[in-house]
Amino acid sequence: MYLLEDAFTDTVGLLPLLAAVYFFVSFLEYRYGDRMVAFLARFYKFGPVFGALFGCIPQCGFSVVASALYVKRVISVGTLLAVFLSTSDEAVPILLSMPGNVRLVGTLIMIKIAVAIMAGMAVDFALHSMSIPKLKKSISMEAVCEDALTGHSGCCSHDVDKRRSKIKTLLIHPLWHTIKIFLFLFVLSAALNYLIHIIGEDKIEGLLLNGTVFQPLLASMIGLIPNCFASVLLAELFAKGAISFGSLVAGLCAGAGLGMLVLVKENKDRKETVSIIGLLIGISVIAGVIIQMVGGK
Repeated sequence: MYLLEDAFTDTVGLLPLLAAVYFFVSFLEYRYGDRMVAFLARFYKFGPVFGALFGCIPQCGFSVVASALYVKRVISVGTLLAVFLSTSDEAVPILLSMPGNVRLVGTLIMIKIAVAIMAGMAVDFALHSMSIPKLKKSISMEAVCEDALTGHSGCCSHDVDKRRSKIKTLLIHPLWHTIKIFLFLFVLSAALNYLIHIIGEDKIEGLLLNGTVFQPLLASMIGLIPNCFASVLLAELFAKGAISFGSLVAGLCAGAGLGMLVLVKENKDRKETVSIIGLLIGISVIAGVIIQMVGGK
């Protein structure tokens, strides 16, 4: 029983800031989301830079938007990868809500942006994909973006297009999202406390390959799960000291959220999709290993 009490005490303290972050981000997504999408599509030559900057905002719909735009061939492979690599989903607000992690979160975001920009630009240069075929004159960029967004949802099944309800987007979605993440954090924290109590911290770290170069690979496999709860798990494991900072970076770089599902479902070129996933994993693991080797514990 005391394990549940400890988990509840640890988790309930995160609620105020967690809720504040989700309400604020929902406002940004509702107010400026369409502008970011149009901006990203219009200035495609600098797509990886803007993709990395927009992707680092801890919202759950932008990777979905990026995948939809890529399927329509409005953005490049490098831009898509930049969005995927910089996306952090729930990890940022969760880490921010934990005392003393503000500087660490800033470092995490800067690293992910840097990795996303460098990797995205390098891929575009290597594939010469910065030269995107021009759209037909009869079709506006806004029309293409609108068409790409239609029918796609972010986490909690909320719409990411212009048909969003203001009440649902600004009130119901962030409130429901806060409750879901709180419950998941509580269950996860209780489960980890129980495992540490029964198995022991050393054995848990051993199972997670702690201290080895293989842990970033394991973390990237967790991050690849197309659900925002994967980033919650990574953040909680890092907070418990079970994974290194380098592994956290690797896992969050690989975590593209629901955007990965959209890419797999809608991109007709399966070989290309597999290649993009392979690049995402490879870049994430390399970044994580390098950070771990230079002291990212």
